[in-house]
Amino acid sequence: MTTESPTVRLDLESKPQTLTIVRGMLSGVAELLAIDPELLDDLKTAVSEACNNVVLHAYGDQPGPMAVRLFVDDDRLRVTVEDHGVGLPPDSTERADGIGLSVIRALADEVRFAEGSEGGTRVEMDFASRRAGRPLLQTPTVAGPDIGWTLEDDDEIVVSLSPVALLTGVLGRLARTLAATAHFSLDRFSDVYLVTDTIAAHAARAASGLRIHARLATGERRLELAVGPFRPGASETLCSPRDDPSPSPLVLLTDEVSVQPDGDGELLHVVVIDHRR
Repeated sequence: MTTESPTVRLDLESKPQTLTIVRGMLSGVAELLAIDPELLDDLKTAVSEACNNVVLHAYGDQPGPMAVRLFVDDDRLRVTVEDHGVGLPPDSTERADGIGLSVIRALADEVRFAEGSEGGTRVEMDFASRRAGRPLLQTPTVAGPDIGWTLEDDDEIVVSLSPVALLTGVLGRLARTLAATAHFSLDRFSDVYLVTDTIAAHAARAASGLRIHARLATGERRLELAVGPFRPGASETLCSPRDDPSPSPLVLLTDEVSVQPDGDGELLHVVVIDHRR
């Protein structure tokens, strides 16, 4: 059976960059789990079409919340895409202006349509994780409990990952997509790579449990990230002053870096601003 908690929980608004964000998440997961390239292509195409249907149909001309869940076990990989809007009813036929639901049905081993938890529509897609007896990915450890952050008004993305090692492949891709939409210059865009790599390496050492969460938001030439939870006191060295003999890369590369309490642990909050005129 599929584990109760998702390997990845991704909550975001259905905006034009949605497909790039979701495909980036899948690529980041594939990097750690060594997903077979053909399976990854099928995943990206089918899930992109399900997400595109939300963008085009669920909320009219306005963005609205969208939830993507990825579950992985020994036998299958399941992705669900859910909206709170009109969505697609179970008897939907192929759209005339897009790839269409027939492609989802052709690429996934099983597809189901259901009413979402808060109205709208949930699309469930199952993909076999073995072909001719050969595994198509490295099954991760059982996902830790998914208790924590939800999408708030100022957030563009909230992602929850278990195991924590998935953050290495996922966080940078999500942050760079948002930095691009926030019109970062090339030099500042490159700094985002270093910032997210530093945070992911810290998470591998200092996460307080089996799951890690991240919030991402942007303004014009501004990127804001909050990541955690970490063990209490584990993030202090990342906030060392600039005149320290060995200052933290985060202090040198970001405009703001702070540690904030989060339940029994702490979270790391950073802001990167592109100050070009």
